[in-house]
Amino acid sequence: MPNRFFRFIPILIACMGISAYAAHAAEMDGMSMPAPFVAVARATVTDAVDVKRYTGHISTTSSVDLVARVSGELLRVGFEEGDIVTEGQILYELDDTRYQAEVKNVEARIAESEAKLTYARQRHDRAKNLFDSRADTREAYDSAESEFKASQAALLAAEAQLIAVRDDLENTRIIAPLTGKIGVTNYTRGNYLTPNSGIIATIVQVDPLRVSFAMSNKDYLSLFGSEEELKARSRIQLRLADDSVYEYEGRVKFLDNQASQKTDAIRVFAEFDNPDGKLVPGSAVTVLLARRNGGTNTAVMPSAVMHDAGSAYVYVMGEDNQAQRREVTLGFATGGLQTIVSGLEPGEFVVVDGTHKVVPGSPIEPDYVDAALADGRGE
Repeated sequence: MPNRFFRFIPILIACMGISAYAAHAAEMDGMSMPAPFVAVARATVTDAVDVKRYTGHISTTSSVDLVARVSGELLRVGFEEGDIVTEGQILYELDDTRYQAEVKNVEARIAESEAKLTYARQRHDRAKNLFDSRADTREAYDSAESEFKASQAALLAAEAQLIAVRDDLENTRIIAPLTGKIGVTNYTRGNYLTPNSGIIATIVQVDPLRVSFAMSNKDYLSLFGSEEELKARSRIQLRLADDSVYEYEGRVKFLDNQASQKTDAIRVFAEFDNPDGKLVPGSAVTVLLARRNGGTNTAVMPSAVMHDAGSAYVYVMGEDNQAQRREVTLGFATGGLQTIVSGLEPGEFVVVDGTHKVVPGSPIEPDYVDAALADGRGE
């Protein structure tokens, strides 16, 4: 009997262990794990557009090569190389001593010509009165009239010369004809400049700038169909060398007047504001050209979208703050947002940060954020 009792002791102990584990499991099952804290944003809406990508080249809309129009010693350079100069700013000053003297000399000639003209007019008037009263000959009158007209011509010639010498005097100061960025100066103070000295410096307009790109005739006709439609319905953005999207949208200004015979592409010219100098003339960019269709697409922060081998998906917060996986079809990326063609409706809340902590079907603790903050459009 005792031996038979001890034979059942291991079985009894095992049963007690199983019972204790079951009780502990039941206790743990009754305890709820804390919901993970994640960022949640509302799905928004954006224009429904189709996006094409092209390689674009940045150029200036205006540039000026500065040259000397008169000769003289360079007395002052009024800028630092690489400055943004403004229209009307004095950039170079040449020695103007000789030109001031020429102006004074011509002004003196004008005064002399005016005095001679006054005398010739009086003599002409006396000769005419005498001729009309038959007190003098025709020859005397003709001589007086000839002298009068010669004096008029001499005054006009002096006045014309004054315009020329004053222009020369003004050209001793080389003034910026436009606002833009000035490059390297080829001459410094002390050099003697002449009209044959060549280019002194170049000013390039940098705000706004022009971006040109070649769009296939097929894209042009299928997306827009006319230049007016392209200007009215297009949305044009730039992707820069660091893969960021330029913050200012462009404006299509015009199309080239003919397509390329080799590529059947037509060149489009757009204008972009460049207040911060991010765009540099001569560099290349990626042009994102879109057509505004007038409809709307759902859009979310890009961080809300995840991928697996089968599809793209997001976590949607439903009733009782439970997160559910939702498969979606992606559209284009625009303005810092990812558009969703199907699978999500505007106004639904999706997890945008902390997706690795989400368990489908389990509750989450939401921290609400504004989707517009994704691209700096909200506060």
